[in-house]
Amino acid sequence: MRQRGRLAGFSLYVSTDGAIDNSSLCYKDGPALPSLDFIINCVKYGRYVNFYNERLDGVSYPVGYAQLTYTELCEDTVYGTFVYVF
Repeated sequence: MRQRGRLAGFSLYVSTDGAIDNSSLCYKDGPALPSLDFIINCVKYGRYVNFYNERLDGVSYPVGYAQLTYTELCEDTVYGTFVYVF
């Protein structure tokens, strides 16, 4: 449960330049605690996948969310398909 609470609320963004400001939201977790083994299907165009998670002061989070976030990713795999249109 501890690891799930630390991971809870994370987001994945896809971008062409790595900047969050220029990215598209691919996945937003919540409000239930995430499984520690999951697959996310995201159909977006980009070069970078950004993992983002935070806890802000003064914000109430759902039950089970840890006060602080920790990233404990063991493995991540990104598969891509390129389609060329002429």
